[in-house]
Amino acid sequence: MTLTLQETRQHIQSSLLATGASPEQAQSESGWILEYLRGVSQATLYLTESERLSESEWAQLQDFLYQRTVKRIPIQYLLHEAWFYGLKFYVNPYVLIPRPETELLVEKAMALLKPGMQVLDVGTGPGTIALTLAHQQGQSVSITAVDVSPEALQVARINQKRLGTEVLLLPAGDLFAPVAEEQFDVIVSNPPYIDRVLKPTLTPEVLDHEPHLALFPPESEDAYYFYRRLAAESKAHLKPNGHILMECGADMGPDITQIFLQHGYTHIHITRDYAGLDRIITASL
Repeated sequence: MTLTLQETRQHIQSSLLATGASPEQAQSESGWILEYLRGVSQATLYLTESERLSESEWAQLQDFLYQRTVKRIPIQYLLHEAWFYGLKFYVNPYVLIPRPETELLVEKAMALLKPGMQVLDVGTGPGTIALTLAHQQGQSVSITAVDVSPEALQVARINQKRLGTEVLLLPAGDLFAPVAEEQFDVIVSNPPYIDRVLKPTLTPEVLDHEPHLALFPPESEDAYYFYRRLAAESKAHLKPNGHILMECGADMGPDITQIFLQHGYTHIHITRDYAGLDRIITASL
């Protein structure tokens, strides 16, 4: 005899807690897994907690938990979906899983946008920032997205179709290479900024499964590699009075500020996230 849904939820949570997941994470993931298994909403799950899993559902759950707790594959990759700014994105191991912290970058960008503006998303990945901005702004702004990874751009195309948004996804290329001499009112970017010396501190979910191309600067380069390049190369692609907004690590704000000052940017602002950590750098000439 298999477990009831209530007992199954507790079993999933216990399995996740054993891997080091927080109670909040375990609770959320148990709900997502049960939704996936049964194909019903959370509300329906709670109304039917006394029902038992079928033998096939139980077997499927065991396989799922093996992938999640033994192989430590992120649940977003197992479900092929991740939520960001109230939107559901398709994801796979070719793209970084969207983080809630990046929503602050979207909010800061939206505060600057006006009808008719042109926006460039550098390193779009699954299209998280560009497609969210397009969804929020409609057709009042023109948004272009670029990435070095052809596989990531394919994921972005899937999300564009699913969300029904208008974003120009250019062929793969390094940073600004795909946009030639074009200029934009606003440039946004969430570049790879995790220093490789921090690898031992990362969870298996991140280190073993998320794309290193989107996590780390190139070998032998430090965490500021892409910020130096963005500071040097973005000037040619910004219109007068334009802005560049970038996500950064928790203590990187002051050093990035100095990098942009050295490249002629005069107005630089650090925005901290809800935990009080450096998160968004906004710079203009």
